[in-house]
Amino acid sequence: MSNLSIPTNISNRTRSDRWLVIILIAALAAGVIAFYVCSFFATHEIRKIAQSPNGELEWLRREFHLADAQFKKVEELQTAYTPSCNEMCSRIMEANDKVARLISENREMTPQLEAAIREAGAVQQYCQTQTLAHIYRVSAQMNPTDGQRYLRMMTSRVVEPGLSSDTAVKAGTE
Repeated sequence: MSNLSIPTNISNRTRSDRWLVIILIAALAAGVIAFYVCSFFATHEIRKIAQSPNGELEWLRREFHLADAQFKKVEELQTAYTPSCNEMCSRIMEANDKVARLISENREMTPQLEAAIREAGAVQQYCQTQTLAHIYRVSAQMNPTDGQRYLRMMTSRVVEPGLSSDTAVKAGTE
């Protein structure tokens, strides 16, 4: 007498195991596809903004609820600030390159290296000051609640200890 719950044919069990694996793989693939489709549609608007020529400012307009007049003023501020920001960025890179060159050329601290380090610090301090002034000017164009939120967001990126030397420059251009 045989028990019906015990498979007598190994191929039937193998076939059902294969179907189980196929079903699991199909479910996993469907889940991955669903995730990417949802992600694509959920980020469509922000990708469109990011690809536009004025993407950062368009993001700013939406994120901080800027009216047309406010946006125009922020756009003017950013246009006026960009050349000095680019200049400060160049100065920071030159000062950092000089420090790096002097470090690699010397085996001990020299007066030239000390001067280069002070100069790099002064350039970064000037950049930080100018960036913060720009952030304050931009925040002044916003309603008080959004202006405070913008200040918190941007100043934390500019003055946070331990950030790379180009963070202030990046924060000022965003």
